[in-house]
Amino acid sequence: MVALIFEGFWLVSVLTVMAQPAVGEPQRVLSAPTAWLHRLDIDQLDPKQKENLPKITLLLRSEDIPRTRRLEYARRYLRGECKFPITTLTHDPSVDGNYRYVLNAAISAIGRLDDTESIALLETKLAQWEEEQQKPPHEQHGVIPNTLAARVVLARLKAVREVPTVKSSADLINRLETMVRYAGFEGSVDKWLLELKKEINFTYRAADLGAGIHERILWQYMQMLLASGWQGIDITAAAQIIQFGSEPIYTVPRERFETVVQLAKMPREQAVRRIVEESPQWEVISDVEEIKAQVLLDMGTSVVPLVWSKLEWAARHRDQIKGNGMGLVALLEVLVTLGGEQALPLIEPYTRDENEWVRYYACRAKEYIQQGKVFLFAPYF
Repeated sequence: MVALIFEGFWLVSVLTVMAQPAVGEPQRVLSAPTAWLHRLDIDQLDPKQKENLPKITLLLRSEDIPRTRRLEYARRYLRGECKFPITTLTHDPSVDGNYRYVLNAAISAIGRLDDTESIALLETKLAQWEEEQQKPPHEQHGVIPNTLAARVVLARLKAVREVPTVKSSADLINRLETMVRYAGFEGSVDKWLLELKKEINFTYRAADLGAGIHERILWQYMQMLLASGWQGIDITAAAQIIQFGSEPIYTVPRERFETVVQLAKMPREQAVRRIVEESPQWEVISDVEEIKAQVLLDMGTSVVPLVWSKLEWAARHRDQIKGNGMGLVALLEVLVTLGGEQALPLIEPYTRDENEWVRYYACRAKEYIQQGKVFLFAPYF
């Protein structure tokens, strides 16, 4: 979980509780359609300031922001057409790291939105970044994002252009095959899977290497599966082609993949409800739980009534909360991010909770609201 600061634009309004719910029943909460994000614009957010990074991230991926606006922001970042352009290195490691983060987030947003109209722009920028990357470090002047990630997103967009309509698992598999090819791999999906496993064996045993190109392809495919499943497409066959071994080294990527597939096989509303309903049983916040919490954040204020209701229920049924209450912590952090100061009345009782971990994190959540902070969980997905 990454906790980062943002200013006091707390306009998600959960105004009135109309009735006490039965156990597990969503209570009727009125919430205004306007989120604090609507008050923000990228020209207000200086990427030099680390506290602005979560706001930028959410502007690029939250469903509270219209699709056209998210695309506009992403393209402007890539073109350097904003008040705070991020095209030139400052040679301050922290600032340049922030710049790379924002470019990576913009590239990711274009991929998530399947914006094939951005192919030419991304091709041009990728060529510039790779040329700059070939220079000795002391001669580099331009900000270079993760070029592997950019190559994979470009491959995804070209695959979407080549296979524009998805109506079945066969279409999804076709997209994967096409994406793998455009990413520069020659061979079948089965051969690509072998390379993926080799890569994981290497990167997961080494320190600070990060995801390789094949795992990044897998992440893009996971996003496609989730989007297609929520459109009512049967993704079973498309998911079954991805098989990991039983060795412990594959545990993290396997669990991430299986989590997304499980969510994709449910209707969107059911998936959201499932995440919220099961969260009191979470004993840790691992990769799996982070993905689920990030899904809630991406959906924006539409999930606030369910989250609010579950936290109300949990306060009355503490004997049904498993372990150290980390699932409640996740819900509190989602509510802090989406609801801000309107969540204070609900969070306050948890600051006196019998569970020391819940009490600690609730106090922290209260401080974050007062100081203007927000949480991110799995922005890489």
